[in-house]
Amino acid sequence: MKGRGTRFLFLGAFLIFCFSDAISQKTPLKELVDSGIMKAKLGDFNAAIRDFNKAIDIDSTEAEPYYNRGIVFSEMKDYQGAIRDFSRVIQLKPIYPEPYYNRALAKDNMGDHRGAIPDYSKAISLKADFPEAYYSLGLARFDLSAFQEAQDDFTRAIQYKPDFPDAYYNRGLCRFQLRDYPGAIQDFTRAVEMDTTQGDYYSSRGAARAAVGDYETALTDFSVTIRMDPEAFDPRMNKALALMYLKRYQDALGEYDRIIQRFPAQAEPLVKRGVAKQYLGDQAGACIDWKTAAELGSPKASEYQSKFCH
Repeated sequence: MKGRGTRFLFLGAFLIFCFSDAISQKTPLKELVDSGIMKAKLGDFNAAIRDFNKAIDIDSTEAEPYYNRGIVFSEMKDYQGAIRDFSRVIQLKPIYPEPYYNRALAKDNMGDHRGAIPDYSKAISLKADFPEAYYSLGLARFDLSAFQEAQDDFTRAIQYKPDFPDAYYNRGLCRFQLRDYPGAIQDFTRAVEMDTTQGDYYSSRGAARAAVGDYETALTDFSVTIRMDPEAFDPRMNKALALMYLKRYQDALGEYDRIIQRFPAQAEPLVKRGVAKQYLGDQAGACIDWKTAAELGSPKASEYQSKFCH
């Protein structure tokens, strides 16, 4: 299972972030910043950047145009540009947590999770009650497989923001990785209670329930996920596997049939359907599935062919 990687761009009242009293007055620079903010809100990012550029030309020592331009660069996925702007803001105004946080997000989005961690930590040191920073720090550590540390970060995020379903969900993923399946189930359930629209919450809870042998309840969770996202592959495979563990081989066979119909290029469901057929006494059918899966590149299918098909 992977972490649900939603990282929240900290806009500061949607781009409106005033670093000094001087810029709060109506000046040409302020008018350009306000104009850029409005254009950014309307989705015209290029026009917004032009306004911020003009504001910087007026006074390159004001932090606000750089900050807002960095936000827009982030929205445009120009993370290098965003990092440059947030670094300039930090140079001008090092006591604000938000530029460190947003620079960390940009690094994270570029895959530089290790580089993001010091910036998240700096933001937290400047603002202890910053749940988004704890949460994003946890995601970075999760991506680095530091599951215990990530769990602690998600706990701190929840401490400061109790109604934070993604934090519960990702803490549940950490607990799952640490084999604390009852704790994971508890966190996934809390996430589901807060937000019933996320299929990942149900699917992950199903996996945790299956891990403790509660296959019947796991089936319910996988079925919910499939109804929410009919194109989801993993929940279908997990549902079929739970049916296999329950020795409901005919039901599992039907589930694998549906998976293969939707995902004909996937070898794994053919391998598993072959196993279901073998349990049902259809050795010839099992060998046909394993032959097809082997042709798709499955080493496990080739092993089964060699062992059971003559």
